[in-house]
Amino acid sequence: MLEKARDKHVDMRPVIESALESEALYKEILPEKVDWLKGVAAGSGVAYENLLVFNTNNRMATGFSGECTTFMAQGKALASGKGTIITKNRDLGTKTLSEVDCREAAAHPRGAVYKAAYINIPEQEKTCKFIGSRSAGRWGYGMGVNEYQVIVSDNDAPSRDTLAFEKGLHDNDLVRLVLERAKTARQGVDVIAALVPEFGQAWNGIMFEIGDPNELWVVAITGPRWVAKRYTDTVTARSNQYEIGDDYDLASPDLVGFAVKQGWVPAGTKRINFTKVYSTDELYPEDNDLQKRHKAESMYNTEIRYQRAMELLKGKEGRLQPEDFMAFARDHFDTYTLPGGKVIDMHQTPFYSSGQMEWKEWLTSEPERATTDKNMFIRAICHHGVEDATAASAVMMARPGVPNELGYMLHAFMQPCNSVYVPFYVGITDVDNRFKGPEAAAAYQNIAARAFTRYTDYHAVIRKAFDPFEASLFKDMAQAEALFMKTAKNGQHDEAVTGLTDFVRDKSIQAFNLAGVAQDNITKAAVDSSSW
Repeated sequence: MLEKARDKHVDMRPVIESALESEALYKEILPEKVDWLKGVAAGSGVAYENLLVFNTNNRMATGFSGECTTFMAQGKALASGKGTIITKNRDLGTKTLSEVDCREAAAHPRGAVYKAAYINIPEQEKTCKFIGSRSAGRWGYGMGVNEYQVIVSDNDAPSRDTLAFEKGLHDNDLVRLVLERAKTARQGVDVIAALVPEFGQAWNGIMFEIGDPNELWVVAITGPRWVAKRYTDTVTARSNQYEIGDDYDLASPDLVGFAVKQGWVPAGTKRINFTKVYSTDELYPEDNDLQKRHKAESMYNTEIRYQRAMELLKGKEGRLQPEDFMAFARDHFDTYTLPGGKVIDMHQTPFYSSGQMEWKEWLTSEPERATTDKNMFIRAICHHGVEDATAASAVMMARPGVPNELGYMLHAFMQPCNSVYVPFYVGITDVDNRFKGPEAAAAYQNIAARAFTRYTDYHAVIRKAFDPFEASLFKDMAQAEALFMKTAKNGQHDEAVTGLTDFVRDKSIQAFNLAGVAQDNITKAAVDSSSW
């Protein structure tokens, strides 16, 4: 580990400082562990600090605190035969509160500065209006739709291209910058391709999903390098691993050259399999036991969710409707195949409510498996976790043949199984204060907290509050859209926008009030469960 760190010029001081912070906790709750490490250091001659780093680093959790899942469908994959849908479950820390905000188009003077999370960059002269979802208090956004019906989301992906982790653009900055600067999905690709090499990025690997009424693109970046692939009349998904092979449509000029320079591919290589070359999952030969173990330890966070997302999409390809994506985002698995081959019946129940807590029995018979990190658990698309969970979910639709004002984002706070999707059209002029601040998110977070580990007890009564709202949602939206188009066609555009804004505000108020109804239902169910 130390040799690799030295070879890659990694500064180990912050790593050691983090380990020493963990040491303080170990001394309180596991002092025998500290004594053991000191004994090993004394007996082996290995520095205590190095042993501390190696033993306090959580390999299962590192880099995966936000494991989002994204579904995509374009053109003939949809029942309508046209348009693009991107649906994302945005998974972050359990304390994260999300906000939905409407940002108006703006003109900026020459020399204006865009103040990103970590750095400042030149502002664009004109920026687009958009509506998006972000972590409360954050400058950037996790997903959204702009006034040209450009829809955007992103996912992290571990990359072999190690960064110096100097300050650069945050992935949420890049989502916002695409929403502000792109009039088409293809222009969104260009925004990322121009900004990342010039200003760098603050994370390791990122994938950006960008759609418009006519196209769908996925851009994968690794350091300052990138590839992009266009998807037409098909479905695809992303969890937290690269998926583009050698079938990319666009790439940065130094993509192959850098890989040759690193010795990852032979000199003279003209085109590469991007995932095999740049993904950390391909660091080991496929027939190597270390590769097999690596994939087994990653069972809950990447490949399994990708496979499940593709299974759901392929099952309805050609017949997909927006409401299908709402159901996909709520998926907890029917069954789950563990690395040892055992199949666990999940029955769409989240892990911590499933009764499947004897995790040692699921693993292979290898003796060392008995000491595998307990962070290994069945991690579903709709994520219920101790330290991280689905913080927000969005179904974003871009459609040809309708006014751009009717590009929309259906948004749910926290796990969508415990929540309700609210429509937000990009053409509206304002968002209810409780939604553009953290109040609405906190109301749904309270539901998630009460229902955690109690899914089977409370799910039915939570859905009793929300299902009637969603049952009429698309009918109500169709009526609101027809009224908008009729009013605008009569030359009353401002009145049409006001009506659309009022519709979204009314739906927001209903959804906020229903959170209280769900809480009351949970309370009644709790009382009923303990009465005799």
